Amino acid sequence: MNVVVLGPAGSGKSLLAGRFGDYLMREGYSVKFLNLDPGCLSVPYSCDFDVREKFTVDGIMRNEGLGPNGAMLRAMELLSEAWIPMFDGDFVLVDTPGQLEVFAFHASGPKIVGRLADPVGIFIIDATIGVEDLPAAYLYSLATSYRLGISTLRVVNKVDLLDEGELRRFKEYLQNPRVLARTVRAKGVLADIYLPMLRVLCKVIPAQRVPLVSAKTGEGFDELLTMLYEVKCACGDLT
Repeated sequence: MNVVVLGPAGSGKSLLAGRFGDYLMREGYSVKFLNLDPGCLSVPYSCDFDVREKFTVDGIMRNEGLGPNGAMLRAMELLSEAWIPMFDGDFVLVDTPGQLEVFAFHASGPKIVGRLADPVGIFIIDATIGVEDLPAAYLYSLATSYRLGISTLRVVNKVDLLDEGELRRFKEYLQNPRVLARTVRAKGVLADIYLPMLRVLCKVIPAQRVPLVSAKTGEGFDELLTMLYEVKCACGDLT
C-alpha cells in the first residue's frame, strides 16, 4: 500500500512517517520509506529512496542562482521527471516536502503521485492549531485531496500536547462540526466567514472518523492502521 504523508509545514509529517513505519514493522509488516523532500536536512527513518541523493534545494540554489522558493519549485520539476523506484513492501510510506503547497498545488505534485500504484493519502492536522481553526484545516485537506486525486484520511497529530479539556473539545467537534458554530457566533465579523464555511463543510466532508494520534508516543496508530485498510476496501466502515 502506497501511503502519501501530507500536511502543512511543522505538522509532523516526517516524524509520523518514521514512527508509524516503526510501529508497522513491529506488527510484522514490511515497510519501505521514500523521502521526497529535497530541502530537509535529516529524516527520522532509514530511506529506501531519498531524493536528496539526486539533488537538493541548497544545491539547486547554488547551481542555478535561485532563491529558496524558486529552488524548491525547480526541485519539484526535477522530481516529476526523475526515476522513482517502485517497491513491493506491505506499506510504502511516502514523506512529502514540508511546503505542502509547492507539492500539491504545483503541476509536478499530481504527476509524482500519479506514478504511484493506487495511493492513499494521510493529511496531518496539527492539534495545536486549536479547534476554532479546524474548518480551515479541513478545507485545506479537501483541496489537497482533490488536487492530487487520491482518497485521503485526515489525522489529528500531536494530541499528547493537549490537556483533557482541549482533547474533549476536539473529539466533540470531530464527531459533529456543527457544534463549533456556537463558538464562532461570538467572534463578530469573522462569523461572516466561518459560519458559511461550516455549513459547506457539513455537506461536503465525507462521513469519516478522524484518528487522534501522537507521532511522539504512538497513540492512535492502531486506529490509523485499521482505517488505512478500510479506505481501500469497499466494505470498510470509516464512520
